[in-house]
Amino acid sequence: MPPPAILETVIYAADPDACADFYIRLFGFSEQRRVKGRFAFLRAGDQMLLIFAPGPASDPAQQSGIPTHGATGPGHICFRADSRQDLTHWRDRLAALAIPVEHEQDWPAGGHSIYFRDPAGNSVEIAEARIWGLT
Repeated sequence: MPPPAILETVIYAADPDACADFYIRLFGFSEQRRVKGRFAFLRAGDQMLLIFAPGPASDPAQQSGIPTHGATGPGHICFRADSRQDLTHWRDRLAALAIPVEHEQDWPAGGHSIYFRDPAGNSVEIAEARIWGLT
């Protein structure tokens, strides 16, 4: 039996505090836990967004038995929009916060995406679920 959902998604940022503040300000996520300069755990509905500083996360001496993990370079995360009207809302929200849209994409199977960057340089996308055939 497959798992019913993805529970947590991880992105990496040299300054996890700045990234956490960005996602809280933009999306209204709630902070569940933070260790300054090391990680921030944000609640997004019934899912979690975990933001780690890459150094401590990849250092076995700092992981207390938890397997090390990490990435180099910008990552990517996509948030769901249920309609084109939702995307209009998010485009307006980005403009109000002076966050530049990097790219917009119409997909062959239908649906639209908006791309921008978080403070760590990660590629952030908001897309209609139908780009993947989801409703």
